[in-house]
Amino acid sequence: MKYKVCTKDNSNIELKISIQCFLAFLLTITSFCAIGQNNFISKSKEPYKVISYGEKITFGTIENTANWTITNAKENIFANLSGNQINDYTFEKPGIYEISFSNNKMHNDKECNHPQFEEKMIVQVSSIKMTFDFSKIKFSEKIQTGRNCDAIFITVPVNVVMKENVPTKFNIPNVMVAGVGSEIIAKPVIQEIIVKNGIQFLKYQLSGMANKEAYLMFDFVDINNQVQTYNHPEIIN
Repeated sequence: MKYKVCTKDNSNIELKISIQCFLAFLLTITSFCAIGQNNFISKSKEPYKVISYGEKITFGTIENTANWTITNAKENIFANLSGNQINDYTFEKPGIYEISFSNNKMHNDKECNHPQFEEKMIVQVSSIKMTFDFSKIKFSEKIQTGRNCDAIFITVPVNVVMKENVPTKFNIPNVMVAGVGSEIIAKPVIQEIIVKNGIQFLKYQLSGMANKEAYLMFDFVDINNQVQTYNHPEIIN
């Protein structure tokens, strides 16, 4: 009996498999590119700064050759500024602002010509102001070196002013504590609250330990994700 050698059919099958593998490879590469592009887009949309209404932003010392354009299309706000004028601009209304930056300064070959800021920056102006009143902060017990802090609580009043009196959820972040030899952290007793106009009290429970004599700094985070620091006036010993 003679057997027929199907070399042509085998070649066709191998060709089909090769094409399928190549297409699968292209699909994988395309997916990674799409993910990378989406990540780039999402990062580019992150605000340069988040502030409360009625506040200013300090950009530092700016040369007079710098030009700024501030735009809030929804509120029909448009402003042209130069140099340090940007530091005196007050963002009166809540919303999303676009800031354009350019510098007309002529550079020589020896000077660094990298721009001081990005050409386009987004500033988010919140309709809520939250101020921690550290003059009235209270500790249930004194923090001592070498002693576990799990039984110590902090209570601090916050003053909330809302442009629009609409109750808003606030997922309270942990308080980070800095100091030489400090391994302390403060967690909110109630993780989520509803903030409204007026004074409210936030309570945190400490955990960890201060291992060395040191001054401690407590970084509280407000509803706009901005840090407000309390410097403990007494050295921990």
